[in-house]
Amino acid sequence: MPLHPILFRLGPIPIRSYGVMVALGVIAGLWWARGEFQRRKLSNDLLYDVALAAIALGVVGARLLYVALNWSVYRTNLPAIAMIWADGGLSFHGAALGGAMGVWWVCRRYGVAFAKVADALAPSLTLGHIFGRIGCFLNGCCYGVPTTLPIGVTFHNPVLGIDTLPSHPAQLYEAAGLALLFAWLVRYRTRPPYEGAVLAMWLMGYSLLRFLVEFVRAGATAKVVNGLTEAQWLSLMLFCLTLAYHRWRVQSA
Repeated sequence: MPLHPILFRLGPIPIRSYGVMVALGVIAGLWWARGEFQRRKLSNDLLYDVALAAIALGVVGARLLYVALNWSVYRTNLPAIAMIWADGGLSFHGAALGGAMGVWWVCRRYGVAFAKVADALAPSLTLGHIFGRIGCFLNGCCYGVPTTLPIGVTFHNPVLGIDTLPSHPAQLYEAAGLALLFAWLVRYRTRPPYEGAVLAMWLMGYSLLRFLVEFVRAGATAKVVNGLTEAQWLSLMLFCLTLAYHRWRVQSA
């Protein structure tokens, strides 16, 4: 199946499908968040400042965690840490942590509760993430392990310079799961048991989804620790901690 990592060129400049889909994801997320901020009587200025801080610190957090998890590759080539355009190595868990720090910092400046803002943002983050995973599919990265099922897709590995065997389109599995999570959050946000509950549902929902998708992701097989990948361990810990917090809040409400 031909993929489209480069959609077109503007002279010598390649316009990559991943970047376009990420940009569309940001636009879609901001569109949804703007409506949700209005519903919750939060200002547009707060939304734009939150978005800028979350994107900036999210990219930094995503890169730093990826580098930490692959330190053996970067310890002999420190300048490569800043060269995101070269290998594109980013970690979603790092992006979530960095983005959360950015949102918290802006909320402190505005004197607004972090939980209230996070609840407003959670569905929009999920919506934007769907576009990002479709971008991964078009780019040919984050693909799955080989499969004999008719849904198998042949991806091109630019590092090895070869095409893969028919493999699970893990990116589309995750995009489909994110669409279901988005639909659930949209419904759940109208009757949360406490402020911050929508954020908790997002954290648990995505952690569970990522845990399951990792079983068919090809790139994860080289980083198995005690039977699970590093991303699975992070997802499992995040799910358990959030579940414990959620149950405590519900019982004490």
